[in-house]
Amino acid sequence: MKTVLKIFGGLFLVALIAVVAAVYFFGPSYGGALLGKPYFLFNASEKRINTAMVDTAAISGIYGESEEFQRAREAFKEDPTNAELLDAAIDAAGGKHSSVFSAEKEKAIERTEPSVDFDDGVLRATVPSIGRHNDGQAYADTLAQGLTAHPEACAAVVDLRGNGGGDMGPMYAGLSPLLPDGTALSFVSRMGTSDVTIDGNSVTGGGTPTTTTGGKLEVPVAVLTDDETASSGEATLLAFRGLDNVRTFGEPTAGYASANVVLDYPDGRSLMLTTAKDKARTGEEFAEDPIAPDAPESELDGWLASHCGS
Repeated sequence: MKTVLKIFGGLFLVALIAVVAAVYFFGPSYGGALLGKPYFLFNASEKRINTAMVDTAAISGIYGESEEFQRAREAFKEDPTNAELLDAAIDAAGGKHSSVFSAEKEKAIERTEPSVDFDDGVLRATVPSIGRHNDGQAYADTLAQGLTAHPEACAAVVDLRGNGGGDMGPMYAGLSPLLPDGTALSFVSRMGTSDVTIDGNSVTGGGTPTTTTGGKLEVPVAVLTDDETASSGEATLLAFRGLDNVRTFGEPTAGYASANVVLDYPDGRSLMLTTAKDKARTGEEFAEDPIAPDAPESELDGWLASHCGS
């Protein structure tokens, strides 16, 4: 019996060592790429963290198979603590929408609150950026409940000007009263295609899954954009693309219409890595080109008058 216990004890110890070794060697890179969290045991040096970032970019980055990235990766390997070489490799794997940033920089970004105003029969929803650490539920509730508080509305304006992105889940849920159920957007990555789905006042598949209340509102929708509408702001714009009752106004967007993951590392830095292009319900794919509106903002009042009779 003791011999059997010793054998099992020995096998357990071997298995435990194998697991620890696997986590040590593969956790930083594959944890980030496959699980959304890099796992480090013992050694989290700058060199090892930088290497893990580049390895993750090779696995998941939208351009991770490109020759440009391979060249940048080889240059990085010559000096893994060189910040410029790290940035060059991340940019090559993920494009202009990818970067390495500090927690302090993320906290310093100013945030504004969403709002819905009602005047002369028109609902005007201001849809700003929202950070991943902000209260997404309150954000979504403010928009959805504000939009559905006036069923007598003749039109709605969704203002995405200045929306530089963030967590798209609360944005979609907040605007769900104006969006039909079904696939609102798709992400096209090296691994395949996944859908962002609206179901009533719930959204899944993009950002934080979020559910709010209020139901649906059947009104014509105008969407306002400018050159600061980016990332999830552009993804929110694309949720309305192809709908018969929607017209877009303003200026072309910033050209960051792609999906990112954000990975946090032990030294306080984070990697924002682009992993997919945005695909609208029309079948169009977007990534790094600005999205043009249907008309300049100067035509908005005339469009509203045509729907609201004033």
